[in-house]
Amino acid sequence: MLSGFGLGLPSFNLFVGGSQGFFGIIVLLFSFPVGAEFEIIVHAWSIGALQAFTLIFMFWMLKREDPSRVIPAMQTAPIYVALLAWVLFDESLSSLQWVAVLLAVGGSVLVSVRVGSLSPNGKISFQPIFLLLAVGALLGASSQLITKSVVDDLSTLHIVSLRGIGLFTIMWAVFARPAALRELGSFMKMPNRAPWVIVAEGIMPFSGHLLVTYAIGKGPIALVLSLGGARPIFLFMMTALAARFAPTMIFEKLTRGDMVLKLVSASMVVAAVVIISVA
Repeated sequence: MLSGFGLGLPSFNLFVGGSQGFFGIIVLLFSFPVGAEFEIIVHAWSIGALQAFTLIFMFWMLKREDPSRVIPAMQTAPIYVALLAWVLFDESLSSLQWVAVLLAVGGSVLVSVRVGSLSPNGKISFQPIFLLLAVGALLGASSQLITKSVVDDLSTLHIVSLRGIGLFTIMWAVFARPAALRELGSFMKMPNRAPWVIVAEGIMPFSGHLLVTYAIGKGPIALVLSLGGARPIFLFMMTALAARFAPTMIFEKLTRGDMVLKLVSASMVVAAVVIISVA
């Protein structure tokens, strides 16, 4: 959508934040958590505020980089959850869990490497800008820890609704400019494109976060988040198949060396989250 729908990045962020904020406001208008403390409300709002920066970083990188490089680097959040729990709650990590940390970090570094003709000098090169994704993953992990802290005080629907308002607050504060708003308004009038964005970036994320938040309330957070760590390998498989059979559907330039690095990087991240889930 960022590459093929003709919607600018500021307008795209406005839609993402606006749609989640819209759903959140609708829910809270009909069912506000009256008995919840103000501090709990702020904590739930901060989930969206932190995730807003995570999404801003990710969308910006997706606009300029290959998705199969960006997504694995963002899937290290379960590792940060384990590390933050160790620092904040004195939960120690086993040797096997530290192996998972090294695998995740190594996979994140490897995904930032370019090989051959796609690198600026035709050789292997490292892109420090991918460290921005590590910051985004850390912010996302922090937001999930906050989610875990409020699941006993708010319902799943209220948490996700307040998260949506947090997303709206930050994304619109950053991107709400007249030109971006006009572009978004014009785009939403396109009957052949707007419905896809509404479903893919509005309804599905809100529904997905309802499921994730419910799962966090029912089980160990590291285990819940680790299930999302399999996404890089599925993205890699879909990218590889599309490059072979439907190259017009993807917006990536692939060489054999890059394909190997993507596979190894995605596999390392998946291996790390699997270790976290069973260790």
